[in-house]
Amino acid sequence: MSALRLVGFVAIAFGLGAYYAIGERSIFSATNLVVGSVALAVAALGTLSRWGRVRQSAARGPLQEVALAAVAILWGAVLVEGFADASGVRFDWTFEKRYAFAPATQAVLESLPGSVRATLYYDDEDPRTRRTRLLLEEVARGHDVSVRGRPLAQYPEDEDRFGIRSSNSVVLELGRRWERIERLSEGTLFEALSRLSTGARNNLYVFVGTGEGDLGRSDDVGYSGLRAALETEGYSVRPLPAAMISEIPADADAVLVLAPARRLTPDALGALQRYLAEEGGRLVALLDPGEQSGLEEILAEFGISSPDAVIVDPSSGPVDGDAPGVSIVAYNYAEHPVSKGLDRNRMTFFRGARPFQLRKPEPADRLREVVFSSGDSWLHDDPSILGRKVAPKRPDDAPTEYYPIVVAGEYERAGRQTRIVAIGDSAFAANRNLRALYNLDLIMNALHWVVDRTPDITLRPKASELVQFPVPIQSSLRAFYGVGLLIPELLLLAAGLVMLRRRSL
Repeated sequence: MSALRLVGFVAIAFGLGAYYAIGERSIFSATNLVVGSVALAVAALGTLSRWGRVRQSAARGPLQEVALAAVAILWGAVLVEGFADASGVRFDWTFEKRYAFAPATQAVLESLPGSVRATLYYDDEDPRTRRTRLLLEEVARGHDVSVRGRPLAQYPEDEDRFGIRSSNSVVLELGRRWERIERLSEGTLFEALSRLSTGARNNLYVFVGTGEGDLGRSDDVGYSGLRAALETEGYSVRPLPAAMISEIPADADAVLVLAPARRLTPDALGALQRYLAEEGGRLVALLDPGEQSGLEEILAEFGISSPDAVIVDPSSGPVDGDAPGVSIVAYNYAEHPVSKGLDRNRMTFFRGARPFQLRKPEPADRLREVVFSSGDSWLHDDPSILGRKVAPKRPDDAPTEYYPIVVAGEYERAGRQTRIVAIGDSAFAANRNLRALYNLDLIMNALHWVVDRTPDITLRPKASELVQFPVPIQSSLRAFYGVGLLIPELLLLAAGLVMLRRRSL
């Protein structure tokens, strides 16, 4: 009976642990709960059968102690659950801390311009709605948000009005405005609330017409995800045809250049140079190895030079068909608003990056290297290695060091402050990689910093539960909290059974 009780308690503990860590039922958690319950039931029946055969009070004493302990544990769990429910205390045991909101989410909840009503549309048999309800209830605690549930089958008019396609959809309403969320997570909630509450907007002009990244393109190499994020966080995105301009518009709060594939016209380069040198301009520039657009010459005037080379970082292995070392997972950061919150546990990912070198044009200028490759990195002068799958070989005379991938500069020019952020890769912000690790945070923080929206710089909650990265990190963690826990569970059971056997000898 002792062995059965051990198996029962261990199986139930691992089943509950996996359930709370993942936040949903899985085959592993369900199997453990069934096996544990059956084992405890059999052990209880065996104990009861022995109870009837036991005549000596000395033998009944230990059985009574076991029964009383089980009852005490059961009632203790009931009392703790009741206290937590009555007091409003919440325990977030999920691995991703799904119900512990990020600072960005807290900020948008506290800045809501009015009451928000959240409606969950569901089918009775949908198991996903429990987690959605818990998240919405957590949103409503301490904020001007009300939550209600509606069976989807009973409100066909709402289904048509809001375009609801499936159960477990959430609609947020603020006055006459509304946002629909198909798959609720903290990230999608943050983005929907941001769209509802956005007030004043910054005008962001984006160069177009010379082979830059396309904000309207929705495939892997497009930048429609970046555009959606910009509009969500209060930017009015406006195209700026490079072939037709002679001046940067006066209402521009910042300019974004996404790695032109062709050289900009003299008029466009002159307009950008005057904007930065005379008008306190703000620029975020993304460059790619092997491209010379003329933007490099303007950056060099502000002390940011970029050798046309590729950083090879041996500490980053082959990723998704790329040659080893050219797709860099960066985890070295200097202290700067652009890299706020990023560290060795919150990394960024670059698919072929060129380096930067800094030199102050004037003593008062403030230039900073922000993101680095590892100290084992070296430079390859042939950008064509980005299309190969064979690892490049380091020449004997190639120095290894930390090469900056992202740099930032502040300048006083003509009585105004100019700010520039230069990034040595454009693919890191494309749809394929934008939500890989913390790429979205890096590009958005860069834009917030150049337009002086420093309070908005923060780590953003992820909009999807699976990180779009060649190595699915959170998927691996989910697998660990599933079948991966089987190994430590078996080891614990083996140790317990050995201990019981030794005690019986």
